[in-house]
Amino acid sequence: MPELEQSTAGIVAAAGELRRFVLERHPVRGFWTRLDGPWRELCSLQHHPPPVERLLGEAVTASVLLAATLKFHGTLTLQLEGRGLVRLLVAQCTHDLGIRALARIDAPLPEHVGFRQLVGDSRLAVTIEADEQAARYQGIVQLQGETLSDCLESYFATSEQLPTRIALAADAAHASGVLMQKMPSAHAQHEALELAAQRAWEDVQANLHALPLRLLQSASAEETLRRVGGVHDGRVFAGTAVRFACRCSPSRVAGLLRSLGAQEIHGVLAEQGEVSVTCEFCGRAYRFDAIDVERLFASEPSPEAPQSIN
Repeated sequence: MPELEQSTAGIVAAAGELRRFVLERHPVRGFWTRLDGPWRELCSLQHHPPPVERLLGEAVTASVLLAATLKFHGTLTLQLEGRGLVRLLVAQCTHDLGIRALARIDAPLPEHVGFRQLVGDSRLAVTIEADEQAARYQGIVQLQGETLSDCLESYFATSEQLPTRIALAADAAHASGVLMQKMPSAHAQHEALELAAQRAWEDVQANLHALPLRLLQSASAEETLRRVGGVHDGRVFAGTAVRFACRCSPSRVAGLLRSLGAQEIHGVLAEQGEVSVTCEFCGRAYRFDAIDVERLFASEPSPEAPQSIN
């Protein structure tokens, strides 16, 4: 039976929550998340047909789970871009669990549409940008499988080479998921222990595959571990809040405009009377009049000024 390290009642209702858990006697770890609060906030800023909404919810849930597996200070971005009905999908999670996401479609969707039609011949890119080292890592795989979970498992198999299983569920009100991983064993040379660990991992995979998605959307982390861990003892650790957090700001937008150049920005100003930029993630509008534009190019941007609002 799983043990609870610390009570975190109320975090889920107030925001979202991420919980880590482990099997006590085997090199298997997992992460559970529910994003109901921040997911509803994100949905209030964008309006998509239900199939796209579900896919976006699964993607932003996956970004939290993937970020949880890393030790970094920066941003993890999960991006789908290809030839499907969804031409672009971006989900981001920072090291401190701030999320944002967007999806773009070009035409109305058919009445009944599945995952393969939505994504088409797309690629899945997972990008990790570490702030402290100005480092950037990107892994890219073709989308293979009938669900986003299938595609992410393929990513881990090819890019991380770490046995990983993922379950995701999302609708207009709920977004939740579980990620399980078999870690390298400290007893790889001990045949009996390694065999026991492999059997435990096979049990976990089977239990996760059998977990109803409706239960994943409603069950606590403790109940989920009981279902997934089965007969194997587990421990659930204290939760961390997940929140909706867009990173757009006046300074980021100013950096973007400077990168476009004074000639182009003055051309927009002459044509429209102002320069307007709207953040695609949160819908916040930034407006620059003639005085603002003159100030923008009157001095050199600071070295820290970003050149993108993404």
